[in-house]
Amino acid sequence: MTIGVRGSRVQEYDRAGAFPLPEITMKVLLATDRSDQAAAAAKFLMSLRFKEPMELTIVTALGDPYGSNPDSTQHWFPELLKQERARMEQHQHDLSKLMSPRCRSIETVCRAGHPVKIILAEAQKGGHDLIVMGAIGHSLIGRLLVGSVSDNVATHAKCSVLIVRPGETSGEKGAEESHTGTRISIGYDRSKASRQAVQEMLDLQWEPDTEVKLIGVAPIYDYLLGNGLSTAAVVNEEEVFREMQTAGENMRDEIIETLPNVKSVVKHDQRVGDAIVEEAAKNHSDLIVVGDSGHSMLDDLLLGSTTKYVLRHARCSVWISRHHRRVDAGAESTATSNASA
Repeated sequence: MTIGVRGSRVQEYDRAGAFPLPEITMKVLLATDRSDQAAAAAKFLMSLRFKEPMELTIVTALGDPYGSNPDSTQHWFPELLKQERARMEQHQHDLSKLMSPRCRSIETVCRAGHPVKIILAEAQKGGHDLIVMGAIGHSLIGRLLVGSVSDNVATHAKCSVLIVRPGETSGEKGAEESHTGTRISIGYDRSKASRQAVQEMLDLQWEPDTEVKLIGVAPIYDYLLGNGLSTAAVVNEEEVFREMQTAGENMRDEIIETLPNVKSVVKHDQRVGDAIVEEAAKNHSDLIVVGDSGHSMLDDLLLGSTTKYVLRHARCSVWISRHHRRVDAGAESTATSNASA
């Protein structure tokens, strides 16, 4: 089902004015299952203001117990599936009407199968830029479940993923916390992935009171594993710290006109992910943004990676940016076209 949205489509042309160029849109996939977490994800998405027109796909996986125990489910499951599909399609219809003022077009997908497989397949097939979904659990145990849907989608998706986990820190703020705007913490380490993560945030229109903190983590050597504290190690450690400070300040200066309430901080720590999560909690952040540089099978299996650590331990929403892949793919496509011309 596709719902048309009011609005005019602006066509751009190539330099010769001969052929219309494809319009750039923001393709977002919203995964929903009628849960409170899914409702929070939809609300968070509604609050975002993309600079590009949004094309939304709402996807729901109905589940498929046949694969696990076909004998016990073959009699009653078809009728249950029929009833659940009707409920979900009505839910998607209601959600589409709610989201339609913000979208150029809305497509709904309701399919039986494992949620992770369906969400990833739909995102890949549609060439989506961002997957938005709610976190499975709010407790520490819930966040650490390796097999959770949100964890698996966030780990294996080829595009950026926003996992919405609202409200966990709201009760912890003291009476002095009267700030009502958005607070964003961005892990920044000078890498291409972290620079593009910042750029992905700049592709959104934030309110003037939005507070942004760039968090860098300079390494501390584990001297217990060596033969003592060497002068060279201390000098190198401090040099890296100063370089990261300079890089953070340079990035702050680049974006301060767009995000005037931006600060940069660099921390000394052995644990990059833990340092980011702790700093974000101290700032009462609503959103942590981290750039994911790896996309090989080995990277996906590294459970100790910074991205996965932040995803599992953060008490607020987490945006895993893979914006650099989109940029790289576009540059590669352009280079290929130029070479073949």
